[in-house]
Order: sequence, then C-alpha cells, then structure tokens
Amino acid sequence: MHMRSKLAGGVAVSAVAIALGATPASASVGFDSATGTGFVGKGDVQTALGYNNAALQKAVDSKSLVFTAKQPTIQSLSQAATQAGTQAGTQAGSQVAAQAGTQSATQAVSQDLTCTFTNGSGTKTFHRDGVRDGERTGSRSGSRVGSRDGSRDASREGTRTGSRAGTVTGTLGYDIDVDARKANQYTGFILKGWKGEPTYETGTADWNAPSFGDWSFGDYAFGTWSFGDYAFGDYAFGDYAFAPVTSVAWGAWDAAPGENPDDCLRSSNADKITALSNVITPGAVTDGPVTDGVVVDGAITPGTTTDGAIAEGAITYGTVAAGARTPNGPATLYVNGKAL
Repeated sequence: MHMRSKLAGGVAVSAVAIALGATPASASVGFDSATGTGFVGKGDVQTALGYNNAALQKAVDSKSLVFTAKQPTIQSLSQAATQAGTQAGTQAGSQVAAQAGTQSATQAVSQDLTCTFTNGSGTKTFHRDGVRDGERTGSRSGSRVGSRDGSRDASREGTRTGSRAGTVTGTLGYDIDVDARKANQYTGFILKGWKGEPTYETGTADWNAPSFGDWSFGDYAFGTWSFGDYAFGDYAFGDYAFAPVTSVAWGAWDAAPGENPDDCLRSSNADKITALSNVITPGAVTDGPVTDGVVVDGAITPGTTTDGAIAEGAITYGTVAAGARTPNGPATLYVNGKAL
C-alpha cells in the first residue's frame, strides 16, 4: 500500500517541541499491513480524536498518542481423520451326517414231514406253518443347511479441510513528519512498523465434511451355527438275521385224525420207517418298522458370507495442520482506539 514520509533529516523529533500549524494538513493515510509502516496525516488524527491544534500538540508533547492496526485474516486448515465402523455378516453352511437304523421283520416258515412205515401203516404226510422274527441293520446319510451371524470391525482413513477466521492486532511505532521548510511545524506521523509481534485472535474453525477412502476390514467373528433339519436318503440295509428254526412259532399240524407227526420223528420207530422226508421251507418276509438310531454329525462346510450394512462409528481427528494467514479484508488504523 502507498506510504508517504517527510522525516526531517538529523532532527531528534521525540525530543523537540513542535508547533502546530494554523490548519490541519490534508487528509492522508497510507499503510502497509505486512510491515506495519505507513503515514497518517495530522488532519486525520485530529478528525478521529476531535482535537484542535492545541489538544493535538499536548498529546504529542505527552507522548499519549498510540497508533494501532487491526486486519481480518483467513487461514486454511486440514486435518487427518480416522473413522471406526462395524459390519454385520451372515455365512451360509452345510453339514453332513450319518444315521444307523434297525429294521425288524417276520418270515413265514413251512414244514413238510413225510414218512413210510414198514409195519403196514403206509405213508403219512404232515404239514404245518409258522413264523419267525428277524432283524437287519443299515445306515443312511443326510445333509442340512444352516447359517450363522457375525460381525467385523472396520476403519477408514480420510481428511477434512476448513478455514478459520482471525484478526491480527498490533501497536505501531511512529515518528513525527516534520515539514522541512518550517522546522516548527509537522504534517503528520510516520508509522515505523510493528512494535513487537502483533497478536492474533483466532476465530471458530469452519470445517468441510471429511472425505474418506475405502474401508479396511478385519476378520469376521461368527456366532453359533443355526441349522435346519437333516434331509436323509434311504437306508442301505444288510441281510436279515432270522431266529433259528428252533425258535419258530409253529401253528398246528395238518394231520388226519389219529395221526401224530411225532411217530415219524421218534427214534424208537427208526427201524420201522423206510423213507423219511422232513423239509422246512422259509417263506415270504414281511418288513416291519425301522427304528432310527443316533445321528452322527459330520463336518460343517462354511459357505459364502453375505456382507450386511456398515454401521459408521465415531470419527477421530488428528492434529490440525494450519496454513498461512492470508489477509481477508482491509486493515483498519486506530489512534487512541479511534478509527482513522
């Protein structure tokens, strides 16, 4: 910004009483906020403070004039951000099993007995029916499907940008600008720069929404499987094991009145019998109910995991990186707290 200066050469201004002119100088203010240097016309000071020449002279003599400056600024900000999250998931699975089974059955049995006697009794024929119990074992395989729920932790990295308004305020050193033609008069004040470091008043930061990258996930932690019922195939059975013939539940003999099949089988009649036929014939098998045994679970085969929604958690922000403070409006000069 423009700055005007007419400092009298070799004059120790602060130690010399300077007489005011009859009229204020022309209004003139020039200021460079970067260096704190510039020029303020005498008339501008008088107007700001409402001083006549005598009052201003008194203020100069008593060194009670204080020049300050204030300027709004804007500062760019950036900040790293980390966001936590969780994700639900459902995993499908399948499981095989084996099951033993036992099936009961009954079998029809018939017995035909024929013997020929030498004592004139002739040939005798007998028949009877019976039934015996049996059992067989088998096994079958099955499978079932299920699912289990789980969750996993996630995080993602990002940044956010923003800005922060502020105000630079400081006190300025100055000298009197003496009119070289009239050593007892001056036209204004030369601003010599900031006295010490200006103070900075920080306003509230205004942040944009953070921008994140992709989520980074850990492994799922799954709960217990929940399965439906097994779907079994048919049993594969072995052969029936039937009770021995001695355990057959026989019905009555089909014999003529007065005839006894025991006559054919008594050992005391062996020399009286020329021919003996005793044939037991297994008949049809009638399957009974199947009794299911214990189900032996096999291995579970985990399937596809279906990812659920991500629940976004808290955002943790890192250190704020602040950029340079940039002037965001004109600087305002003050003398004794009054704007120039």
